[in-house]
Amino acid sequence: MNTTELIDTVFPPGSPEQLTPDQKDILRHKEGPAWVLAGPGSGKTQMLALLVLRLLYVSGDSVQEERVSPESVFVTTFTKKAARNLQDRIYLYRSRLVSRYPELEDIDVSKLRIGTLHGLCNDVLQEFRSPNYRNVRLMDDFEQSLFVREHLSLIKQPDSQIEIAFWSKFEWMFKPYQWSSASPYPPNRWLSTGAMVILLNRLADDRISTTQLRSVDRQLAVLADLYDEYVGLLQANFRCDFAQLQVRFLDFLRSPIGESFRDGVGTASSQGIKWVLVDEYQDTNPVQEEIYFELAKSCKNLVVVGDDDQAMYRFRGASVECMVTFDHACQVFLSTPNGSVSRYNLVDNFRSHPSIVEFCNNYISDFNVMNSPDARAPKPAIQPQRPNDTRYPAVVRLEGRSQAELGGKFADQVESLLNDHVINDLSECCLLLKSTRESPQNAGIYVDALQSRGIPVYNPRNKAFAEQEEVQGLLGTMLAVFDPDRRIALDPSNRGVPRGESSVREVFDRLAASNTELRDYVNRARASIQANTGKYLDPSLQELVYYLISVEPFSSWQEDPVRRVRLGKLTSLLEAYSSMPVLDPTTGVARENVTRGRMRASSSHPGEIQEEWLRAFYHLFLGRVLESGFDDEEDEDIIVPPRMFPVMTIHQAKGLQFPIVFVGGLLENAQVGPSHRLESLFSSHTLNPARGTNVLPDDERAEMDLVRQYYVAYSRAQYALILLGLQSHFRQQRVPLGASKLWARRRLSPL
Repeated sequence: MNTTELIDTVFPPGSPEQLTPDQKDILRHKEGPAWVLAGPGSGKTQMLALLVLRLLYVSGDSVQEERVSPESVFVTTFTKKAARNLQDRIYLYRSRLVSRYPELEDIDVSKLRIGTLHGLCNDVLQEFRSPNYRNVRLMDDFEQSLFVREHLSLIKQPDSQIEIAFWSKFEWMFKPYQWSSASPYPPNRWLSTGAMVILLNRLADDRISTTQLRSVDRQLAVLADLYDEYVGLLQANFRCDFAQLQVRFLDFLRSPIGESFRDGVGTASSQGIKWVLVDEYQDTNPVQEEIYFELAKSCKNLVVVGDDDQAMYRFRGASVECMVTFDHACQVFLSTPNGSVSRYNLVDNFRSHPSIVEFCNNYISDFNVMNSPDARAPKPAIQPQRPNDTRYPAVVRLEGRSQAELGGKFADQVESLLNDHVINDLSECCLLLKSTRESPQNAGIYVDALQSRGIPVYNPRNKAFAEQEEVQGLLGTMLAVFDPDRRIALDPSNRGVPRGESSVREVFDRLAASNTELRDYVNRARASIQANTGKYLDPSLQELVYYLISVEPFSSWQEDPVRRVRLGKLTSLLEAYSSMPVLDPTTGVARENVTRGRMRASSSHPGEIQEEWLRAFYHLFLGRVLESGFDDEEDEDIIVPPRMFPVMTIHQAKGLQFPIVFVGGLLENAQVGPSHRLESLFSSHTLNPARGTNVLPDDERAEMDLVRQYYVAYSRAQYALILLGLQSHFRQQRVPLGASKLWARRRLSPL
């Protein structure tokens, strides 16, 4: 089968789905690095799926002489959900091919290496039994923060003067009301833990040389020592975090066994890696960039797909510059001649009304900072492909004289869309905000207005997980078992008890008063602890929690899908905590067969859990859950539950589309944050040869990030884009609204 036959089989002439000339050009890319700049709504998932199938099924034409084995194709996506969507598309198109060419059925697409980079790194390291990744537990973000909090010297054994001196170097990582260097005390434990996790991850993600840091100043030398200490602790305790996973994978690729994996040398069953395809490349960081180029070192076939205008993850360590300067990186890593990298543009937008496309094009190009050298990858404007429906204005503003009036008008508009049958379900709309915390200055005014009209709201990222009744009830029940008289909680020396401890106990008291089964179970658990004074207890912490959620009211709450997901998340957090090793204070090495999940009854206080364990539970687990602002867990298979109005962060909406999109928060100013400062601080110390000192000023990068964020928000809309703001907002022309010339050119009509 040749490439033309593949296209005609998947999309027969006359079918509603057809490839554009640009997509066909990409599909016929023969070899070498390719730079695919794919605008919003341009069908990049479709194109990626077809390119994978071309590699597997096409042979004997001018594009491809021989088929590539599935194991030799390495495909990464930004999220697990995106990987599943791409796999589904591949299987759909494959079924069309096999129905016409049955002889192709033996090619096993399940052997493709496709997934998130973290997932693929983990799989390959385990498959090849990499010496640096044997018998390792991969920690999630929650486990990593617990590990740092308990094991890193600066955090676990505080010295106020040393801490203050160190954190004064990084004072800008804290909000002014959280901590300042003028304070006689260091930051509290969870604040310093969170900041330390960011620093440790950034050193790994940006490939920073600790040797070079030590030559800069005293506090960066301390940071370098802490990083080396942390890496050593991970190795000694057979743990790994996501950032270190990538470092270990890069080290693996540069080892003899990794080179054999990449090149297929000495492995009769593998051709090695022949093609590397990367989706959402604009969200790549420096260590990932090195990984992709190391994978493509022999084959040179690296295809990156993305849109620098939609880069939003600098705060997680992503560097949009990897996308903007991809041609330069090819020269550095692959020695390609200047100008020889194949560049393809996907500019046809099949998603949005032409007026929305025009608005987005004007918006992204309306800022001087976006037109400066190296700010954007070179590409033409997006071209609308939907019919131009002139019966209504597709981009409008909805304004109020006050926040209360604006919230009311917004809710009235949603109600009207439903009652007038413009939409059939509330999930066809979406409100996008930079933050969806339900406070008056963020989502609160809109959520309250909707709920006052009986409109149900879906807002899983409202940072209110720990405030929910089922979460507080289960935590309060555990405290009622472990510390029934609050002896440890009220001990003045126990400074780690979180502020919400009393409130979760109040929820338990209320639940126990009306649930005999719960009250009886807690009494039996207390009696069992008293009967086993001084002994290790059976069940473990995790088993106890599973017992608890089997009694009322938790058993009934699990019939509610939202409550069930929350209880599932809490039990997952407890499982992660239970697995944490306990270090011997003398040796600093984990005690054999001792974890946080193994509980022991106190010898000196019958009926209580051992004091050391209980203090750690208050400090490490309860404090983390109650004080860190967790989001609700989201079902990756459900974008929005039916008959609910979604309120989403702009990051949450990335990759999604909605018929009608409301966008609020239009008074934002670009703010230099820790991510910008860290980039500037570390840029001249990176080991990545394609990155370096050519970093734009902090304020320019901050403005570009905000422009890109709202570009993503605006480009989610299919039929209507409605901007929400006060009358004064539309006069101030902050970044989310565009510079003054945009509004002079296009005055949006009020709704």
